Amino acid sequence: MACKVKTNRHGNLAFRFYWNGREFWQGTGWQDTAKNRAKAEGRALEITDEIDAGTFNYLKWFPKGNKAHEFGAKQSAPVEIKPLTVRKFYEEWIEKKKPPFVRLSLERDYRQQFKKNILPFMGDMELNTVTVDTLESFRIHLVDERDLALKTARNIIDGSLRAMIRDAGRRIARNPFNDLPNNWWPRLPQREPDPYSEQEREMILAYYRKNRPHWAYAFVYFRFWTGTRPSESVALKWGSVDLGSGKATVSLSRHLGEENATKTRASRRTVALLPNVVELLKSILPLRVEPNSYVFTDSQGKPIDQSEFNRCSFQPVLRVLEIRQRPFYNLRHTFISIALTLGCNQKWIAEQTGTSIAMIQEHYGKYIRDDGDALLRAYVQQPKLDAVSQKTGTSAGTFSRGVSNFVKTLASPTGFEPVLSA
Repeated sequence: MACKVKTNRHGNLAFRFYWNGREFWQGTGWQDTAKNRAKAEGRALEITDEIDAGTFNYLKWFPKGNKAHEFGAKQSAPVEIKPLTVRKFYEEWIEKKKPPFVRLSLERDYRQQFKKNILPFMGDMELNTVTVDTLESFRIHLVDERDLALKTARNIIDGSLRAMIRDAGRRIARNPFNDLPNNWWPRLPQREPDPYSEQEREMILAYYRKNRPHWAYAFVYFRFWTGTRPSESVALKWGSVDLGSGKATVSLSRHLGEENATKTRASRRTVALLPNVVELLKSILPLRVEPNSYVFTDSQGKPIDQSEFNRCSFQPVLRVLEIRQRPFYNLRHTFISIALTLGCNQKWIAEQTGTSIAMIQEHYGKYIRDDGDALLRAYVQQPKLDAVSQKTGTSAGTFSRGVSNFVKTLASPTGFEPVLSA
């Protein structure tokens, strides 16, 4: 139907037309005068032609018409952009912190520390507003209000929280950890190793040998005499043990039922098995050895859970023997301290235990034998070379070799516990 010009109730000109099966009334705002009517009639003819040709465009003629909202681009409702809070980013971030990308124990620590400490304090804070002042307030909160040790507070802030903010990257304006002064954390006193004495070691082993299953005795004995970490011992497999040469390759660690690489690159090493340890391992060697079977297993044939063993077996034994409570880990300290006291080479001890000479000297210095210049004194107190060679006819080279052998004899360690009897 053609477009017609009509007069609306206000006395102004309007267009009335049918298009797409609908009736439209569109006002012009023009008064009904001869001039305005002529102009409106001209436009009505053009609209009629376009409707007939099928090219009519409502918005072209009436961009602000009363039906324009039906033909224009739909205006989406404004989206409320919520600020990125610490809690919101954590929920996104923690989903990426799972094995095999991180250790299971690290994921557990992240979840525990955020749930117990970080989110209750700053969970609803906008991530981009975390500043040095925020970190300072959080540190005071952990130490004064939560009554946590300073070392624990540092693990929470400098470990878990720092890792998450670091991974936020460009989603924050600035990383507040970059603005912390170097002395923000006070220097804590080093915790000295607390080994078991030789007497305590023998009491523990005697009790296990008499009152506990042989697999438990073997596990404790192995740790006392190799200096391995608990996680390394429970991960050891028969395919990594060579009883003929008295060697074992440490390349894995096991914690929370998960196997991973060793703690550090230096921890991957070959461990020397002393004769008494070799005899012990022979006593638990299966008739049919599978390379991937674990050396130390519990009563059900499963790998030993080191945490459960410490809690349910080792600590109760200490209480029965009235030995001062110390962690199961400290069997490693016992091996290192006794080896140093006996005069074993520090480089050998470091390689055996997967650590560094610097760490040995820093933490175990009081156990290092204070022989000082004893070997040199023994050397210079020998008869003069000329006098010896004149009286005995011994050549200089022969004498030097003899002194060298003498020095080596003085330097050799006194040894360990005798080999286990049958």
